[in-house]
Amino acid sequence: MEQEIHNQVEDLRAFASELGKDHRFHHLDPSSVVFTGSGDSLASSLFAHYLSEMQAFAADPFELQLYPRVTRNKTLFITSISGKTRTNIQLARTVRGLAKKRVAITANPESPLAKECDDVIRLRYRSLGILTSGTASFSASLLAVASLMRRLPKLDSLPVVERRAAEWARGFRVHPRGAFLFVGSGTGYSLAMYAAFKIHEVLGLTAQYQHTEKLGHSQLFSLSEKSDNLVFLGLSSDKKTNEVFRVLSKNGFHAHLLHSRIRDPVLSILHATFCLQHLALNLGRKMGLAECAFLTDKKRLALSSRLIY
Repeated sequence: MEQEIHNQVEDLRAFASELGKDHRFHHLDPSSVVFTGSGDSLASSLFAHYLSEMQAFAADPFELQLYPRVTRNKTLFITSISGKTRTNIQLARTVRGLAKKRVAITANPESPLAKECDDVIRLRYRSLGILTSGTASFSASLLAVASLMRRLPKLDSLPVVERRAAEWARGFRVHPRGAFLFVGSGTGYSLAMYAAFKIHEVLGLTAQYQHTEKLGHSQLFSLSEKSDNLVFLGLSSDKKTNEVFRVLSKNGFHAHLLHSRIRDPVLSILHATFCLQHLALNLGRKMGLAECAFLTDKKRLALSSRLIY
């Protein structure tokens, strides 16, 4: 996991350059696009939804199977790193002849999903061939879906961005007995989902994610004021999330702010992604973990594979 985090700085720049030369999907009307995927890939799909100013639709792949007509005459982008997730493959089959085009976004162009779809966008990043929590694969998927919605920014500053992310993570002070709650709006909400998944997989701890606006309506009453670790993702111009962070901090909650002043939304979310990847890595080290927690629970890992594949 650590090696993949470091490798992605160089790999993402090369992949962005490749995406910029791929003209197959340029000038898409966002309202004619549907994004989907499971796990981390649902988080990247939601990012595309918000990046399009909510014009492109994003949904869970099983729910799209329940309402397949949503994809009628639209281009469906199915993100799946392995290309083997059962629900994604079933969805691609369900909407054959209904969707205008089915495109797999995957690292495995020979996968069952890629073979079922009409076209493929291949995710490129260095993989060590060892099962671990998704880092470089997620960052690459963010670039892939972003390139469908807008022109990608230059990524020359990524080494500095990654170094600052590592510094932020080292300064994070976590309450050892508290659960995690990640809070954000728009693209920040999509990343809050991803962040919770990393805490589950890497540390094996309780984590949730929530929309900023919803926090005060109900979940606030279930939080432990002194011990729960609240992380607010105040990306770009998200004044609402920054304000809720300030209010809860002043009222005694154990709150942290991950704030990005980077104006470009793609660079901003990459910065925040690096921060959260380093956070999971550093906390895992402090807990004395030699590998991601999900890899050590063989029984649940087998159960997870049974549910997914």
